[in-house]
Amino acid sequence: MPNTTFDRPDLSAFTRLDDLGLEVTGQRIEPDHAVLACRIVGEDRWCRRCGCQGEARDTVVRRLAHEPYGWRPTILHVSVRRYRCPECAHVWRQDMSQAADPRAKLSRAAVRWALTGLVVHHLTVARIAQALGVSWNTANTAVLAEGERALINDPTRCEGVRVIGVDEHVWRHTPYGDKYVTVILDLTPIRDRSGPSRLLDMVSGRSKKVFKTWLASQPDTWRERIEIVAMDGFTGFKSAAAEELPGARAVMDPFHVVHLAGNALDECRRRIQQELHHRRGRATDPLYKARRMLHTRSCLLTARQQHQILDLFSSDEHVALEVTWSVYQNIIDAYRSSNARGGKTLMHEEITRLTSTGMPSALTELTTLGRTLKRRAADILAYFDHPHTSNDPTEAINARPRTPTRLRPRTCETSPTTSLERSSKPADSNPNYTPNYQEPIKRRTSSLRVCPSSPAASSSSRTKDSGRRVPTGY
Repeated sequence: MPNTTFDRPDLSAFTRLDDLGLEVTGQRIEPDHAVLACRIVGEDRWCRRCGCQGEARDTVVRRLAHEPYGWRPTILHVSVRRYRCPECAHVWRQDMSQAADPRAKLSRAAVRWALTGLVVHHLTVARIAQALGVSWNTANTAVLAEGERALINDPTRCEGVRVIGVDEHVWRHTPYGDKYVTVILDLTPIRDRSGPSRLLDMVSGRSKKVFKTWLASQPDTWRERIEIVAMDGFTGFKSAAAEELPGARAVMDPFHVVHLAGNALDECRRRIQQELHHRRGRATDPLYKARRMLHTRSCLLTARQQHQILDLFSSDEHVALEVTWSVYQNIIDAYRSSNARGGKTLMHEEITRLTSTGMPSALTELTTLGRTLKRRAADILAYFDHPHTSNDPTEAINARPRTPTRLRPRTCETSPTTSLERSSKPADSNPNYTPNYQEPIKRRTSSLRVCPSSPAASSSSRTKDSGRRVPTGY
């Protein structure tokens, strides 16, 4: 580059110590760390009590950990002059508040580097402490204080929030102390498709009182602007939101609705396993081998898996499992409907069927699921009126403390928010099959929903020989 100009080498500018009001006067390179001798730029001779000019008394060295350079910890030895007033005998030191807080062991640049490493680069506190050459407690205390000052106490961080999400997280796996923490997120960028979600706060405990206290501590103008509160099935969050945010709409996100249906499917499978074998499932049991396939969306099943599901549902003993599996698939299909109004209709019809008087008493898991969905029916159906208000970002943030070092997450095949581009058959994403709950539980032909373009749908000889019916509308 012909127009490039170079300045003289300046170690103070290179290490960004000039921003802290320090000047490097010497260096010492050790095998495991580097030491920079510094002095404070500027004099501080005037007495803070009487205003007289003081006299230099002596010099003390203050040691600070600085942001690392050259893959080794950087230690600052700052020479601080002490002055004495000849009039009032007051003794003081040079002001170095620009470089570090009083009695702090880390420079301000080191604290900012540690906070950036923890929040942006997802470094652990142990790795930050190792890079700075300090103990874990020292690094953790400094990061918490700086995070509270720069992030939590920022008065503008809650501006523009109209959609919030709340969920609990288990952060302590010991029998001592409160193991739950309530996580509150700003989902407005997700709803507006303008960016990622933002973490607003994490409060110790999981109860109505905890969430209500946090909402009550916010300004009245902020609470009046909240339009939607996305949450799970915990009634404490709903009650707190109804009392503190009367103008907000509670929305139960798809993640937890599908999770409830998946739990009912697992409970039904375990109950049938116990009734048939009087023990837990083993690797050779058909029910145990199908536990993952049952949670996979029907359009994403391979040809081999489709035949395995057909064989499983052909038994009279597994009819209850087939009906529960159909409900699980119907709930997912309602969320994956391309039309919000059509999906809302499908979900409403499914809840109505689950709570009808014609539900067989043997389907205990579906009866319990129907009561739960009916109790929160308004919140479940509100999702279709307010799209993109899912609580999935809250679950994603909850997963970070569990696995600090994790691989790139794989999109769950059974998630209702899985895009059509991720599906193996995007054209087959509109179901038209609903189970008949009115018929008695007896031997009948299995009704597995299979993609018409899949190999299982084309193998008509196998389905005819076995007497099974495969509908062609899905």
